[in-house]
Amino acid sequence: MSQRDDSTFFLLERLRPSDWQRTLAWAALIGVAGALATLGFRGFLITAEYLLYGTTSGLVQSASSLAWWQRLAAPALGGVLAGAVLLVARRTTPHTPHGDYMEAVVLGRGELSAGSSLLRALSSACSVASGGAIGREGPMVQLAALTGSLFADWRQLPVPRRRLLVACGAAAGLTTAYGTPIAGALFIAEIVLQSLATETLAPLLITSVAAHLTVVTLVGASPLYRMPEIPLPGGPTFLLGGVLGLLAGVGAPLYLGLLDRAKAGFAAWNASLPLKLATGGLVVGALSIQAPQVWGNGFSVVNSVLQGDWLWQALLLVLVLKIAAVAATTGSGAVGGIFTPTLFVGAVSGALFASVVNLAFPGALPVPLGVAIGMGAFLSATTHAPLTSVLMIFEMTENYRVVAPLMLAAVFAYSVSRLLRADSIYASSQKARAAADPRLAVARDLLRTDSPTVQEGDSIALVEARLLESRWRHIYVVDAGGRFRGAIAMHDMATLLKEPHDPQAPWPAGLLKADYPRLAPDMPLWDLLAVFDAHPGERLPVLDEAGRLLGHVTKTDLLLILRDRLAVA
Repeated sequence: MSQRDDSTFFLLERLRPSDWQRTLAWAALIGVAGALATLGFRGFLITAEYLLYGTTSGLVQSASSLAWWQRLAAPALGGVLAGAVLLVARRTTPHTPHGDYMEAVVLGRGELSAGSSLLRALSSACSVASGGAIGREGPMVQLAALTGSLFADWRQLPVPRRRLLVACGAAAGLTTAYGTPIAGALFIAEIVLQSLATETLAPLLITSVAAHLTVVTLVGASPLYRMPEIPLPGGPTFLLGGVLGLLAGVGAPLYLGLLDRAKAGFAAWNASLPLKLATGGLVVGALSIQAPQVWGNGFSVVNSVLQGDWLWQALLLVLVLKIAAVAATTGSGAVGGIFTPTLFVGAVSGALFASVVNLAFPGALPVPLGVAIGMGAFLSATTHAPLTSVLMIFEMTENYRVVAPLMLAAVFAYSVSRLLRADSIYASSQKARAAADPRLAVARDLLRTDSPTVQEGDSIALVEARLLESRWRHIYVVDAGGRFRGAIAMHDMATLLKEPHDPQAPWPAGLLKADYPRLAPDMPLWDLLAVFDAHPGERLPVLDEAGRLLGHVTKTDLLLILRDRLAVA
């Protein structure tokens, strides 16, 4: 019997799932949940558009079928509703964070409010369904990130794991929204977490794969943009692609500056949220009288432009009006994504460039290729993430021939844009992250409360059972008042079980390691690191001032938060 018990301990020690393995399993679950949340919101929008316009062929088609006064009124009325919902969100959840998932990942405790997130998604649905020039991917990713936050709350995970799981949810949302499992994970790693370490990237990839598999199983999958066949790019095409990248690098800071001025203008206006959003919607409505293509995120227009049938005059008109519509919508405070409208601007700019070039040099740059390079280059210039941009366009078009010229254009665009404007489109979240001082975090931020314990006088059988259940190398000992007395090592317990013993007898006092290291809840990270450096185990107990056990901190969580806080150093 003793030999069997010793073998059991040995096997459990070898087969015990690590925190890393559990994190990967959680990431897979969040991938499925995030994909379902994203698909649910997409279905809600499709239903709303059908009820409003009697068709599901897209907002541009819907706008084209409306009378001029209906085009004018619809976005304004949607803005009123969207602003009213945002007011409700602020009044019903006044003490919860109202930021997006990026702020949740890089600031505070990585928490998302379910009520606030749902109301913000409803506000976004009002803006999107009524024709607001904003992307639907914003609330999709927010709701997917919420699944990660809810799971972390359920498991009562510490801050580093909570942030990572919220980021995993966001990756699931991006993957589902764009059909880009690689770029979805890389976007979160490169832009949000600013870390390509395996500990960060691997869970994101697992989440993205799980989300993509869920989408394929439920609704199927196809390239987001239907790109026609293009010839193999040659030297002149690469040269023109590089020029397009340079132009994108110059244009992106101007575009971002216009969005900033629009936001500043609306912020300086002392008006209610419904009135601000209604005004932004009214501007979109007025622009749509001339060009219904300004409605929505521009997805259907990009697919149309990819076919190469547009005249350069029409491209120029739609580009100018769309930029104005995006500035009015985002500046007014509408909730939604800026990612897809940015792709629109890059796509139409690339098509316009290719059309003008082909007037002088027919066939020098195929319009579909110009569209793809324009999207990727402009995305790289606005996000300052060239690698993510290249992979994003490749996955959305599933055309490998665009990759090489796009790589050149993306690097040129990034280099010029970074020179002209240091801040990317996500600068606010990145600056907030850079301002996070790792010395401000303490042991309480990493606390886990599910520590297995035994008391003095408990039986040998109970200690054995607790060790088997927890699969820890040490189990903590507390008294009747919850005060920490020390720990019992699995190795010492296994040695005891080899000898003749009575399972119901109290465990011997000699097993207790009374000098076991311990932590205080207000101990800063640097002090935690010093204690762990002298301790070979994975976990250490955290005690309050009276010596009562509050929980424990793991070495993995400590390294995660240190890496996250110093990622931008």
